[in-house]
Amino acid sequence: MLLSNLKTTEYNQDYYDEHKDAGLDYLGHGYWQEEYAKMVIEACKTPRDGFVVDAGCACGSILKGFQKQNMRVLGVDLNPHMIDIGKPHFGFYANELHCGSISDTPALTESVDLVHTAQVLEHIPQEHMDSILAEFSRIIKKTGRVFVCLDAIKDGETKEMYMGDPTHVNIQPTEYWTKLFAKHGFAFDREAYDRFVRSNYKPTADKDNNFFAEYPYWSVWILQKT
Repeated sequence: MLLSNLKTTEYNQDYYDEHKDAGLDYLGHGYWQEEYAKMVIEACKTPRDGFVVDAGCACGSILKGFQKQNMRVLGVDLNPHMIDIGKPHFGFYANELHCGSISDTPALTESVDLVHTAQVLEHIPQEHMDSILAEFSRIIKKTGRVFVCLDAIKDGETKEMYMGDPTHVNIQPTEYWTKLFAKHGFAFDREAYDRFVRSNYKPTADKDNNFFAEYPYWSVWILQKT
C-alpha cells in the first residue's frame, strides 16, 4: 500500500493513529498476513519450528502469521505504543515482542533461521544501515535467509512516488541496496527469489494474483550469508 499525505515523523501513538486513519491498521490480521507468512516461509525454506525475527514488526500482525505456522518468533520495533498494544492484542509473551532498535536485538548469535523485514529499512537514515546489517549478519544462521521487502527506485520509477510518508528518509535505487547487502556479506538467493515469484500464495482469496503480481512496486531481496 502506497500511502500519501502523511505528516507524522515520530514513532509513537500518533504514527499508529495516522496510518490507521489512512487505511493501514497495524493491528489488522487475517488472510493476508497468514498467506504472506506461508509465502515467505516457502520461499526461504525456513524449517518447521524455525526461529523467525521480524525486524520492524510494528504491532506484530505479520509476526503472528509466522507464529501460526509453528515458528518460534521475536518481533523488534522502536515504537513503544505499537509494542504495548500488540502484545495483548495478539497474545504474545513478553519475550516475543521487544521494544528497541533492530541494530541491537535480543537474539543470540547465529540462532535465527529467518530474518524478515518489510517496509522498514527505507524509514531509517543511511548512517544506521551498517550497524543494522551487521546485526542481521550476527544473528542469522549460516543456513538461514534474510527476507527484505522495501520501497526502492526501480528502472523507470521516480523517488517522488514513494515520498507520501515523511519518514521515508532513505528511498534509494535498488542498486544501492544490492551493493550494501553485498558489503555485509549477503548474496542474493536467486532460487529463493524465484520461489517467491512463482508462489501460489496470494493476498486475497477472491483474486488470482500472487503477492509478486499484486504488488509490483515492492522491491524484494532474499539473502544468504556468503
